[in-house]
Amino acid sequence: MTHIALEGGCFVLSANQFCQRKDYPPSSRICTEEEPAPDSVVCAGGSVIISPSGTILAGPNYDGEALISADLARAKFDFDVVGHYSRPEVLSLIVRDHPATPVTFTSASAKTDREVSHKS
Repeated sequence: MTHIALEGGCFVLSANQFCQRKDYPPSSRICTEEEPAPDSVVCAGGSVIISPSGTILAGPNYDGEALISADLARAKFDFDVVGHYSRPEVLSLIVRDHPATPVTFTSASAKTDREVSHKS
């Protein structure tokens, strides 16, 4: 989560579940050789809030069900996800709204228009 916050230059709120064996109906099976105790942890949680600089603001919580919170301040980001990548003269996205063949095979002996034009 820290990597995502740093690379994206954004706050990351990661909400993960905490549950114990007793939270499941008796008919559900957990893949172990022996039946776990009702208070045994099935999913440990770990919810966390991380700042754009990678600082952990709250959590991670592995102690049980809990609410975590943090004051989020508006930050000036070092990574401009819209700015320098928003260059239509360099990058573009083309979306075709019709079906296309995902794989095309060509013969190594067939010359393309580009190869022919370079030899002219």
